[in-house]
Amino acid sequence: MEPEKRPEDDTSGWAALSPRQKALSAAGLVGMGVGVVALVLLAVLLGVLVVAVLARPLVEVDSGTALVWGALLCLPCGLLAALFVHPLRAALRLLTGPARVRAAGEEVLSGATTFLAVLFVASFTPGLRVREPWAPALLAALLVALAGHVVAYADRRRAARGGNGRGSGGQDAGGHDAGGQDSAP
Repeated sequence: MEPEKRPEDDTSGWAALSPRQKALSAAGLVGMGVGVVALVLLAVLLGVLVVAVLARPLVEVDSGTALVWGALLCLPCGLLAALFVHPLRAALRLLTGPARVRAAGEEVLSGATTFLAVLFVASFTPGLRVREPWAPALLAALLVALAGHVVAYADRRRAARGGNGRGSGGQDAGGHDAGGQDSAP
């Protein structure tokens, strides 16, 4: 019989680290978190810049700080837009129907959330004047939808390459399961 192990006897994991190692680990995690936040902010700033350049005749920017303000306001404006769209999203999830219809409805609501968030950003950002705000908002919603489809396509390709030609769910590119049978939709 083995003697009972107590949590104090555990020599692996966080408890086994010295205070110096714990401090270094915590600093590394904080640094990684700051890096991820910086990358996300940079991607949002790039998106704001692309929309501002593509909709140049409609968007007037006082200075570069207006674009930074626009990027910083994307999160709170996105949360505000999601608050308005949430009842529709909850109603969609309660509906029974084909998975494709629900997925299409989720994409439409995601586009509506982005559209509304960009309208909020255009109206709340200091130093940014937009003549017809629906056009840049529609452009941003389309760019976000396109980016989502590109990421999903890349994920499917990576899963197909990494899993011996099998995509997610044990299906190959032809929609057959591992046994060669057609799968039900």
